[in-house]
Amino acid sequence: MTSEEDTLETAVATLQAAQEAVHAARRGLTAAIVDAYRAGEPVARIAERTGKSIVEIRNLLAATQTSRRG
Repeated sequence: MTSEEDTLETAVATLQAAQEAVHAARRGLTAAIVDAYRAGEPVARIAERTGKSIVEIRNLLAATQTSRRG
């Protein structure tokens, strides 16, 4: 392989690792949001703490079929 091919393959591997890290971080954030909501934290406060909109938080909770009943 040439140096250019190595650089390309390294870039692809780096991108794939970064994408996996982003997915893991999103799963962690989703779990933390669900936990906060189930613990009684208001949606508006969760939105404020995460920098997301109230609509985004409500959509996430709906997508995960989360209720306060746990």
